[in-house]
Amino acid sequence: MKNKNYIVHLAGVVAMIFWGMSFVWSTQVYQSLNPTATIFLRLVVATIFFSAILFAFRLNEKIKKEHLGLFALAAMFEPFLYFIFEGYGLKNTSPVIGSAIIAMIPLVTPIAARIFLKERLTPMNIVGFIVSFVGVIVLLLNKDLEFTASPRGILFLSGAVIVAVGYSIALIKLTKLYKPLTITWMQNIIGMLYFIPLVLIMERFQPSNFANVGSYIVPLVCLGVFCSAVAYALWAFAYSKLGASRANVYSNLIPVFTAIFSYLLAMEEMTVFKIIGIVVVVVGLVLSQMRTGDEGRRTGDKRREKDN
Repeated sequence: MKNKNYIVHLAGVVAMIFWGMSFVWSTQVYQSLNPTATIFLRLVVATIFFSAILFAFRLNEKIKKEHLGLFALAAMFEPFLYFIFEGYGLKNTSPVIGSAIIAMIPLVTPIAARIFLKERLTPMNIVGFIVSFVGVIVLLLNKDLEFTASPRGILFLSGAVIVAVGYSIALIKLTKLYKPLTITWMQNIIGMLYFIPLVLIMERFQPSNFANVGSYIVPLVCLGVFCSAVAYALWAFAYSKLGASRANVYSNLIPVFTAIFSYLLAMEEMTVFKIIGIVVVVVGLVLSQMRTGDEGRRTGDKRREKDN
């Protein structure tokens, strides 16, 4: 059982690594394409990749008609609305700041999970959420203790946080009905369909966009395969095992990995505040995943009852 728990937590961490890098890859692609076109092409890549995997290994499940509405709602939240808000927010902020604001999702999700899913939180979970959030705030500060983000960028990214919480609620319900691979495949297909009208109306593809394809094809494929396909599948798996509140705390790792990758790629410097923020975020994450003795015993008893 412990080994399985490690796999669940590892899935959450790996998903955050890919999503942390997504802010860097997106910034690279945005130098040639607008967010709407980038997201649409990213979903096309993800759909092709997942379709090949599911049908090659015969992993596809039959979708019941009565569940199509729930899939449509989940895809409306993510990838459609979420990517629009995130994409235009990222165009007005740096990768680290953008990912740090997105990392506020874990602070809002427990409230929604408590209201809609009746999830219970321990005092240690709550302490972990708060500590991790403090680490995110530190990541947002410069050496003069000032926030370094544009109001427009913050507004878009705040919208992304809100719709991500809605997606969390829908995702928990879907994980009780279908496998993570099926959920991710369907949400990418429906999300891609949502984006087609926007691309036709808003985008004006210039010949130069395609002539310059060599400069963004690699990060675009990485966004589609690793961020829209693999990461979402791992995330759905972690959600199904940890619940919305505890799983979403892993979102606080996104700015940590983004800061590290941005530094390694010479896109942003690694300041003392960022290092402190990274440490505090990780400490909060560990605290949020800890269980009290009583809770651990209750969980063990429930599992033994299921086994019997």
